[in-house]
Formats: sequence, C-alpha cells, structure tokens
Amino acid sequence: MSAERLWWAQRAQQLRYTQLDVARRQAETWRTGLAGLTTLLGAVLIIKGRDNVNSLVKPYPWVVLTLFLVAAATLVLATLSAIRAASGVPGDECLLTGEDLARWTEREVRQVYRSITAARHMTVCGLCAIALGIALAWLAPTVRPNQPVVRVTWGSEHLCGKLLTISDGSLRVGQRDRYYIIPLSSVVRVEVVPACNV
Repeated sequence: MSAERLWWAQRAQQLRYTQLDVARRQAETWRTGLAGLTTLLGAVLIIKGRDNVNSLVKPYPWVVLTLFLVAAATLVLATLSAIRAASGVPGDECLLTGEDLARWTEREVRQVYRSITAARHMTVCGLCAIALGIALAWLAPTVRPNQPVVRVTWGSEHLCGKLLTISDGSLRVGQRDRYYIIPLSSVVRVEVVPACNV
C-alpha cells in the first residue's frame, strides 16, 4: 500500500471516531446563521412595521400578515432544528459498552444530518414566504383614497362633483373620465357636501 493510500485510510479511520463532532460543528454554524437571520428579519419587520400594508385592497393585508407569520414560525422552527442538531437531546440512555456508544453515535450522526436538512428546507420555505409577502406588499392593488364631493360656485355658475385635483391654478371636479376644469381665480366658494343632490 502506497504512503498516500495509507494516509487516506488513516484519515477515514479517524473520521469514524470524530464524525459526530464534525456534524455538530456544522450544525452549530447553521444554528448561528439561522438565529442571526431570524433576528435580523424580525427586527426589520418590526421596525418597518405597517408601512404600506394598510393601503392594500382586502384580503391582501391579511395574506401578507399570514405570510410573514408563517415565515417567522418556519425560521424559528429551523433554528430549533439546528439547535437540536448542534446540541442533541438529553437522553437517559446508559452507554456502558463500546458497541452501545458506537450504535448511539451512528444514530446521533444520522439525526444531526436529518435535523440540518430539515432546517435547510424550513429556511428556504421561510425565505420564500418572506419574498412572497414583500412582493404582495409591493404589487397588490391599493385602496384609492376617497375624494370629497364638493359644490363649487364661480361667478353665477354652480357645479357639483368629486374634487379630483387642485393644481396649476385650477380645480378639477367631476368623474375620472368626465370632469370640468375651473380656474381658481374665478372660484367664489367651495363647500364639501354629502352628495350632489343636496
């Protein structure tokens, strides 16, 4: 056997005895990263708060809120799964023999990798839920503010309709597709009324 093959065989033999430690170190890295990610996203969502979700057409505000709650819960579960992988679960097994320890180590290594895989999948799901929630918050239709109904008097003329805009020295009153433009210089009175038949 060549020196290189012998070295690799020795490394493989050593790895059998340290595989649980290696798996736990990988899990600790996942745990730390997930805890940081969950904390960061939680802080951003709390600080950002109800920025533009209130203006969305129903049921979009509830959908966005549900997606963020699902994302937070999924990321917390992913963090707990990574913590389980990094720390293990206290057990009442009594490992008195080398064979018992070897079997327990094999089971524990499999459980660590299952927990890390579950944490990875939950992280992806949580991030997808956050991305979908953000996309909905940006792209969902918004509620248009109510425009007041006004009665405008200028000269001897009267006009009633929705106040669409006040800009460029004029009022725009009426409906979106049919409106009148009245110069502000000729306006005598503007009063808000409940409806145009008043």
